[in-house]
Amino acid sequence: MNMRTKSLYPYAGQYCPVDIFGYASNGIPGIEIVGVGKYARSMKEKFIYLSRMRNLKFPLKRFVLCVEGEIEGKKFKDEEFRYLELPLLVMLWSLTGHLPLNQLEDCFASGKISVEGQVQTLELTTNEQQNLAEIFNLTQEQSLKVIAPNASYVYEDYYHLPFEGLMESLQLNR
Repeated sequence: MNMRTKSLYPYAGQYCPVDIFGYASNGIPGIEIVGVGKYARSMKEKFIYLSRMRNLKFPLKRFVLCVEGEIEGKKFKDEEFRYLELPLLVMLWSLTGHLPLNQLEDCFASGKISVEGQVQTLELTTNEQQNLAEIFNLTQEQSLKVIAPNASYVYEDYYHLPFEGLMESLQLNR
């Protein structure tokens, strides 16, 4: 199974777009996060912790999550890289079959996740959200789906996929 999605992370006062892709294979079982440098280990361990807290069992497969963008070598401030946690975790849980999302190609997510499972999204203005379609080169036929908590502001032309609803589906898919 292969997946791809889009995200942004803040860096030096601007938002940097990245593509996130992942796949599952029959290699040595485990989780690998590529493209975030030294931050990969802490993200992976947090994802394992959050999964265990929810009693999610993973198939014996190799899950690879990759971030492609201008990240390597950047010196992040105030854990800016953490805004990639939400899309990476959603992708992992989708690849493992715990979330009912077969495709993330038209989805956007950007947010930090606490060890309690609370999400803090990247707060984008209306203009910044309107520009997402252009930033990610979406065609007129493509409609962006934004994965964010219920309380988050989502631009009216986009579909809001509430994070809380995804979390509820975890309970049903166990």
